[in-house]
Amino acid sequence: MRATAITLGLLLLVASSPAFAHHAFAVEFDASKCSDITGTLTKVAYENPHAYVFVSTKDEGGATVEKTFQLSSTSNLKRGGATYAALNGSVNKQVTVRGCLSRNGTDNRYAASFVKLADGTIQRVGQDVEGIFGTKLWR
Repeated sequence: MRATAITLGLLLLVASSPAFAHHAFAVEFDASKCSDITGTLTKVAYENPHAYVFVSTKDEGGATVEKTFQLSSTSNLKRGGATYAALNGSVNKQVTVRGCLSRNGTDNRYAASFVKLADGTIQRVGQDVEGIFGTKLWR
């Protein structure tokens, strides 16, 4: 009887805690508007719930533009080898990022799927929503 009461109490405690929901990719980003963006990696923000990289590029008029790329969670990145040190080693160097544009119209905001670092290694940093990982495009 006592074990049942403790179990019931624990279940009620868990049920009353706030749920942490997460959005789907398609809610925030458009998988039909993905492209490769090459520029200088300026910053790596390795934080939860998502990590970010910032890439400086030139627009059509030649002006410098900072683009923000949302990556996966830090735990997913670490499991795949995209550690902070691996990403940060390319700061102030040229990288190419595969990213899908934001749906809400925010300028220069993308979800990244892959990053080709300055040393030529390719890091998977997000969802492969296009199914291109391992193709000639990303080798």
